[in-house]
Amino acid sequence: MNSIQQLLDWESAEHALVEALKQAPEKERLITLLSNEALVLVRNWYGQLMLLLPCTRSELERSACSQMVDGLAQSVGPLALSPWAFCRDELFDSTSYWSDPSLLPLYEEKDDGKTFTLLLLERQDKEQDWLIPAQSSSSVSTKRKRCVFFSVKGGVGRSSALTMLAIRLAQQGKRVLVVDGDFESPGVSSSLLPVGDGQPTYGVVDWLTAEALGADPSLLERMALEDVVAPSPLNARLSLAGEVLVAPSYGNRTQTYVSKLARIYRQSQDGKAYAFRLSDFLLAVEEQHKIDVTLFDCRAGIDDTAAVALTQLHADVSFLFAVNTSQTWDSYRLLFKHLRRNPGLFIQHGLAAGENEDPWELRRSFRLVSALTPQEAGSHLGYFENLQQNAYDAFTEIYDEDSGDDPDAYAPAPGDVDAPHGALRVQWVDALRAFNPLKEPSQLTDSINQAAFADFLDRATTLLEVTNGN
Repeated sequence: MNSIQQLLDWESAEHALVEALKQAPEKERLITLLSNEALVLVRNWYGQLMLLLPCTRSELERSACSQMVDGLAQSVGPLALSPWAFCRDELFDSTSYWSDPSLLPLYEEKDDGKTFTLLLLERQDKEQDWLIPAQSSSSVSTKRKRCVFFSVKGGVGRSSALTMLAIRLAQQGKRVLVVDGDFESPGVSSSLLPVGDGQPTYGVVDWLTAEALGADPSLLERMALEDVVAPSPLNARLSLAGEVLVAPSYGNRTQTYVSKLARIYRQSQDGKAYAFRLSDFLLAVEEQHKIDVTLFDCRAGIDDTAAVALTQLHADVSFLFAVNTSQTWDSYRLLFKHLRRNPGLFIQHGLAAGENEDPWELRRSFRLVSALTPQEAGSHLGYFENLQQNAYDAFTEIYDEDSGDDPDAYAPAPGDVDAPHGALRVQWVDALRAFNPLKEPSQLTDSINQAAFADFLDRATTLLEVTNGN
């Protein structure tokens, strides 16, 4: 293995350390020294590794394990920091390392009442709260629904589908909140609100900034009610039985938007992470405006600022948009593999689960959407069938192995249309190239466009009825 591979093969370094610990001659002495507390492997901002021990330096030296611990650095190669091993009494605020909620399990061994555990703590430039199981909130109504619209790449018609679903739900009498969470490239709100006087005073980014600066909760509640949400003109134009309300990324009085955007992902002054502040915003607006369904449009991509919407907002349904390309499936596999590293994300109690209900399960909230689906003819014959097979292959990353021995294993069959990989379909029609319902409301009722979204809209509304227990 050359030095470049040693610097870049991070999982290999983790596995090498685990193997070295398993085979260490002094392992039993080390287990006794740890007293059932975990070793913590820390990866810093550059990717370098250091090992933290839950004992003092003098205790380590008296145990005769010091040389062995230092020798473990050789197993991870050039990624090991020098010095490599630190004891609890050598760390500032040492308890924060062992109590960090983003710790990932790397290895655990139990024998004769003793537990030997190795945990990984990632230190990243951005917050990593998308990998932390979200906190529950007893104040959330289980009748209120949330949907997240996600894609690994842009330009797949995600915002158009969201707009069509918002209108369909409002036609059914629902109060629908559309949140433009694509802060780096705001878009969906422009399909529902005219720029300028039609916008609210402020946007989502302003509210998050105010909370981070320590604004009084009563002021934030009033801001949620009066300043960050506006009704869409389409409510009147289409004579909707319900109402579509829009929370844009920015409002008509937003100043220095880019400067605020550069700061919203950091922890607030009181230590609250971005994911929890985003959840606070949704809860405040949903409560103040008596929302039935929230549709959250998040930015494309697989980094934490995008994927936080999947893992932290406890959506009843997260629509994962895809086109049948190798780039799409490779990206989803990378995302799923990273999620799989944290088992605590898959089943957790949270916003979508009350005390007497089943826990919310991340992977069961996923539903694939076949975006821009071409007509089955010529070179596109068999397109959808092929997409479904590729989708199943990618989604197996988050399914359990079907051994037949575990009744609780979640391993849907390839042809299961109700499984996360069972795609809802949005058909491609050329008219969608210029989708602008504010200027042309007839696009929302045009028979060709309706046909393009028919499968998606019918099945999406059914999914929401099912999750509502109806």
